Amino acid sequence: MPSSDSPKTMNLQPRAPDTNALIQAFDGFIYICSQDYRIQYMNDKLRERTGYDAIGEYCYKVLHDFDKVCPWCKNDTLFREQKSIRWQIKSPKDERWYDIVNTPILNADGTLSQQFLIMDVTESYLVKEELSLLQTLINQSNDAIFVVDAETSALLYVNDKACSNLGYTTAELLALRVIDIATHIVDMPDWQRYVARVRKQSRLFEGEQIRKDGSRIPVEINARFVSRQGQDFLVTVVRDISERKDQRRALFEEKNKLESLLATLTDGITVQDLDFKVLYQNKVHTDKQGVHTGEYCYQAYQHRATICDGCLLVQSLADGEVHRRETTATTENGTIYLEVTSSPMKNAEGKIIAGIESVRDITAQKKLEEQFRQSQKMEAMGALAGGIAHDFNNMLTPILGYADLALTRLSPGDPLESDLRSITTAAERAKDLVQQILAFSRQAPQEKKPFQPHLVVKEALKLLHASLPSTIEIREEISSDCGAILADPTQIHQIIMNLCTNAYHAMRETGGVLAVNLAKVTIVSNSMVPSSDLAPGNYVLLEVCDTGCGMEPKTLAHIFDPYFTTKVKGEGTGLGLSVVHGIIKSYKGNISVYSEVGKGTSFQVYLPRITETSSRAEVVSSETIPTGTERVLVVDDEEIISILLQEILQSLGYQVTVSCNSLVAQALIEQDPMAFDLLITDMTMPHLTGFELAQKALAIRADLPVILCSGFSELSNKEQAQAMGIRAYLTKPVSVQELGQTVRKVLDANGRM
Repeated sequence: MPSSDSPKTMNLQPRAPDTNALIQAFDGFIYICSQDYRIQYMNDKLRERTGYDAIGEYCYKVLHDFDKVCPWCKNDTLFREQKSIRWQIKSPKDERWYDIVNTPILNADGTLSQQFLIMDVTESYLVKEELSLLQTLINQSNDAIFVVDAETSALLYVNDKACSNLGYTTAELLALRVIDIATHIVDMPDWQRYVARVRKQSRLFEGEQIRKDGSRIPVEINARFVSRQGQDFLVTVVRDISERKDQRRALFEEKNKLESLLATLTDGITVQDLDFKVLYQNKVHTDKQGVHTGEYCYQAYQHRATICDGCLLVQSLADGEVHRRETTATTENGTIYLEVTSSPMKNAEGKIIAGIESVRDITAQKKLEEQFRQSQKMEAMGALAGGIAHDFNNMLTPILGYADLALTRLSPGDPLESDLRSITTAAERAKDLVQQILAFSRQAPQEKKPFQPHLVVKEALKLLHASLPSTIEIREEISSDCGAILADPTQIHQIIMNLCTNAYHAMRETGGVLAVNLAKVTIVSNSMVPSSDLAPGNYVLLEVCDTGCGMEPKTLAHIFDPYFTTKVKGEGTGLGLSVVHGIIKSYKGNISVYSEVGKGTSFQVYLPRITETSSRAEVVSSETIPTGTERVLVVDDEEIISILLQEILQSLGYQVTVSCNSLVAQALIEQDPMAFDLLITDMTMPHLTGFELAQKALAIRADLPVILCSGFSELSNKEQAQAMGIRAYLTKPVSVQELGQTVRKVLDANGRM
């Protein structure tokens, strides 16, 4: 490049421009000498802009405000190649932007000059900068942005996000129309209808867009109509909601899981806000209580205008703790027991935002607990009954035994016979009473046998006459030829007493009539059958009727349910009719009931009738009781019983040795094993029990017959006795006839061995 230190004088008139008009049209025109960089010419507009005439000045001071030649002017390559150069600068003098085209000119003498064409581009530069910034901001958006021609649906502008979402380049995407990428627009008529709707009101909706590979993405579309300079556009912001959809799907699945889990629970659950308004109910709660979402809890379920006293949810919302209590509620089926639990619901920050209340029906649990308590009572009663039975039967034994023994010693027609028979009847009744106690405590075996029920009914009514108040009249119609049944007399006695006791409770305040009827009936057709479980045939019908308060239908529906009772606490357990029902069903019979409120109640019990067998009491006499002469060892720690057995057996001809000590009895057998033909021993004794004494005796002499007596009859005792080789088992009190027949039977069987 020529040095600036030796400027060459040149013609100041420019050679390059041909017309002054063209030069004056530019915002600036400068002609310089390339050797000294001084301005040789500048047009008028440039003089006006700069405010002075710069001819003769260095160009770099005018254009760049530099004190030395600018780096661009020192570029020899540009001059050597004689290429035009274009660049933009911001003038430090007027703070404006200029577009400059620098063209080198070859002079005739071989030197180079330059001409500068200068255009003021400040406005366009600022617009361009603003657009560039706007473009940058738009491309940084996380949402896809589309500018669409409202008439043709052509895409006029798309940002980078639109391209990346759909997999197109900018050029590829701008070559498409909306109907090519949108699933909600299928053709131009559809597009025109869509534009018409957006023109009226901006739209925000969910849809799908089609990607370049044909896949679809879920999107949220926000479309607005824009009109500018006579042209209509749709500006659409599209957000990819794939992640939102996945989250929504996951939340929906979690909600379904939670709903399914809550549906499996037997507890009714509600969610309530801080004002106790029901926000949610699970299916169990809805099925039981109905739909009450949006209502206040205390209004919906308790029909109150204010919060319930002692509300657990109030406590949970106040202290943030879980609270629980039991309560009751009245339903169509009666009283039910509920367990109510309340707990707070907290947000991520630990603030209480709502409350959860669960209600569990624990009626069945309460019944099980009651059954368990009753079972414990029955076990305790059984243990007590066993002890009572043993002692009581020991006391009855001499009463019944001596009365029977006295009868055998009376002369025919003796006036004492009637008195003695009354004693034996009372003793037998007491014996049956003990059996009832044992049966009720489930400790006595239930033995069915043929008998005529009218005898048991009359006996039960005798007991009732003595216990019922005079305000209740007993009317009985008992047929003595009603036939026989196969049952346990003790259980039949229990049925009668239970039904009559219930009738008494129904009439005890007002008095009335208790009617008991017993007759035989024959059911010959299905129309006469009172129950589908009862087949046609011959039956004994027991009716127990009262004129008491009667029962409502809903009470009748549950009277045979275990533990169901209408009596006040302490008067009944609710087991009576349930036990009665079970006994009758075990005999393949039927029990039915009819009742009206205020008109009384009637029970009908049908029991299958069997071929009649004799149940007449045999006359106790010495001629009817077998006798013998064998040697018998009697062992009982009760002296009065030992002496009684000795007298009875001696009166029958036997040789009797008595011992009140089991150890002494063992010693007698050890001294002479062949001294006795029979051993009769009590069960419960000090030192050696009856079982232990029998074992030791049989170990000494295996063929020695043994009869075991007990005041407490247990099936397990009988089975154990049989397994040990004991020949017979007698339950106290023992009558003279029963003892004589058993002894003779055992001795005769041993003689045949």
